Amino acid sequence: MSALPHPSIDDNERRVAPRTRTLRSAKILFNNRYSTFDCVLRNISSTGALLTIDPSVPLPKVFEIRIGDDPIRPAKLVYRREAFAGIHFLDVAEEGEGEMDFSGHEREAASADEGLRIHPRPLPQALVQRLPWFHS
Repeated sequence: MSALPHPSIDDNERRVAPRTRTLRSAKILFNNRYSTFDCVLRNISSTGALLTIDPSVPLPKVFEIRIGDDPIRPAKLVYRREAFAGIHFLDVAEEGEGEMDFSGHEREAASADEGLRIHPRPLPQALVQRLPWFHS
């Protein structure tokens, strides 16, 4: 088994908030809280978290999560790779957005003159090193 490369500290990331490593039990709730799955919280930030979950468990796109004895929070699945799942908390506002409700709709409407803005970000250095044809 080979180890995954660790990105260096100066690598650019898409995360908005710094993450904190942790190892806590959590519970995914969906289907009006009639269905639950246990998982392990690996890291957390103010905007999202990384979970370890059984790869055979089907994870819905939008669900609720209870981390330890903390209050239940709405969340959405951002990505899923084998036993890892990256989630985004829906009760926090992203940059330039109002707060989100459980269905993923904004609580506060954005102003009409803002429009859609695309903010390009450079590729992470770990990825650029693996793309010999790419020059920034």
